[in-house]
Amino acid sequence: MTRLLAKRGVVILLFTSTFVLAVPSAHAIDLVVHASVVAKALKAQLFKDRGRYYLRRPDRCNDPYLENPTVSFKQGRVYVGAHFAGRIGALIAGVCQSATEPSAIMLSARPVLRSQEAILEDVRLERADKPMVAAALQNLIGADLLSRLHIDLLEAVRALTAPDKTAPYAIVVRALELSNLAVQNEELHVTVSGAVEIR
Repeated sequence: MTRLLAKRGVVILLFTSTFVLAVPSAHAIDLVVHASVVAKALKAQLFKDRGRYYLRRPDRCNDPYLENPTVSFKQGRVYVGAHFAGRIGALIAGVCQSATEPSAIMLSARPVLRSQEAILEDVRLERADKPMVAAALQNLIGADLLSRLHIDLLEAVRALTAPDKTAPYAIVVRALELSNLAVQNEELHVTVSGAVEIR
């Protein structure tokens, strides 16, 4: 008898859960994106040429690039640390004059939400260990330097609910809306609202 009541209680609980999650409500959940997610996306999308991200197309006198990216969040921005290497130079009297001075640099960017994707804009050079590198990078780093980075947050949520991850239950994402992308407590937070059904 106790076992029957326990089974009945589980069925009622699952039915209730399905109903509550399937009905859109005014409440939303907070999706937390860790720095490791952004670092993985940077490496996969930008730092993909032998681990390098070229700041301009390499030529006879120039091949400036960044490597070994790190990511952190603070003061409402995404901070990307990297190692600068390569050459910056020019042809002078037919001779290539270039300098190589490796340096640790720090960039920052503002995270924004565009069409359910997180992107970075308003990129700034925060610091470089070598003054000469800082001066040279001012001409190479623009506000859209990291604009090719796109993190599909909606797809990430759907991947979490894939059948192989939720068996023996099936989770159906009916509709999701992402909003309020912001840096809080050294984490990237996104508000997720919508309807999810458990079967």
